[in-house]
Amino acid sequence: MDLTVLVDNNCKTGNFLLAEPGLSFLLENDYQKALFDCGYSDVFIKNAYKLGLDLSDVTDIILSHGHVDHTGGLLRLEDLYRKMLKAGISLNLKTIITHPDSFEVNLNDKSQNIGFPGDPARLCDIFEIDYTREPRWLTPKLVYLGEIPKLYNTDYRYSDETALAYKSENGLVIIAGCSHVGIQNIIDYARKITGEARVDTFIGGIYLFNKTEYKIRELGIYLRGLGLNNFYPCHCCDLNSKIVLSEYVKMKEVYSGLKLTFN
Repeated sequence: MDLTVLVDNNCKTGNFLLAEPGLSFLLENDYQKALFDCGYSDVFIKNAYKLGLDLSDVTDIILSHGHVDHTGGLLRLEDLYRKMLKAGISLNLKTIITHPDSFEVNLNDKSQNIGFPGDPARLCDIFEIDYTREPRWLTPKLVYLGEIPKLYNTDYRYSDETALAYKSENGLVIIAGCSHVGIQNIIDYARKITGEARVDTFIGGIYLFNKTEYKIRELGIYLRGLGLNNFYPCHCCDLNSKIVLSEYVKMKEVYSGLKLTFN
């Protein structure tokens, strides 16, 4: 499976791609071409164009959760596909796979809605929407985890967040959006669903803004115990958490345009 970061908070000197406070990955394998989240705006589309990646034949759009920095770009993707159809370009069936609560109002601590900024009913003209709380194998190696049990303590009061797990030759590759629900909960559930104890790679947000050093080190001890080979924290994290976690696990850089391959 190939994973290309279409947008992240960071960009890299020399590749001249855009960054924004959002996340979108393109996943390509023998069975499908899928988007994991769509960022905040149309930046992921612009970066895909610059990278020479065709989004017209995407089969699935998988949403990690309903926050606007992961779903806002879906409106731009819808607009792109409408323009293609108007121009006489035929498109394959495109399915949005997401939790039933993903398009619900999602309030932050200031009572502002930071959820999906559009009308999901409008999406049905272009996409088939597949709502599910249950795990679902998308390919023989890639699984959508569905609603993740909160066994470890988390302050995320919603139930819509999910993640992906890929069974590589070296162990699980965990692909997450923000990890509001907790990295420990995501990884432990992925191990349970897949029956694979080894965890090779984690890529995604780690949701450690303004967390106490105790909480960050608690996660560091957990990650060190996994024996991770690759740790790619991105999007929903800050410099302090990266510095502290670097004492426990080797950090790897993430930026718009990064491409990874997993066997």
